[in-house]
Amino acid sequence: MQTLASCERPLPFESLLLQCDFYYYSFEFLLGRGNSWAGGTVSRFNSHTKIPSELRKARAGYRPVSGACFHCSYCFDSIAGVRQKLGSFSHTELDIPKFRDKQHIIDRFRNGKDLFDRGGGPIHRVNKNQIELPQLLQREPERFMYMLNRSFPNAGFRDA
Repeated sequence: MQTLASCERPLPFESLLLQCDFYYYSFEFLLGRGNSWAGGTVSRFNSHTKIPSELRKARAGYRPVSGACFHCSYCFDSIAGVRQKLGSFSHTELDIPKFRDKQHIIDRFRNGKDLFDRGGGPIHRVNKNQIELPQLLQREPERFMYMLNRSFPNAGFRDA
């Protein structure tokens, strides 16, 4: 945001869609090069422009800014966190005992396999030196080891 705030943008301001690099389980598993998660948007807003709900609806037409952020899906530090996610999201058909099993979760997170057995092979593992990590993870790697290295026997989970 600081970068955008310091830029001189022509008027009318063109709304932006921030595209996040999309990771699973940790920053080791990148969901393919070129795949991104549609993150937040940046729009100019004042009392004479569209209301926020209209701006959100128009996001598909916004100019994309790739590599603007990170999205790490299922980047939990505990088995309990994974199970809580399974019990609270809208895909109730996926909240079954097999996918809640401790060993199943550990295997999937350690090896970059899909938690729900949807096929497609393992998620691409990247060397963390090949990517630019968020600054907080760089400063406190011990605190966020579960987001950096899932290869431990317990896949980095505190409660396994």
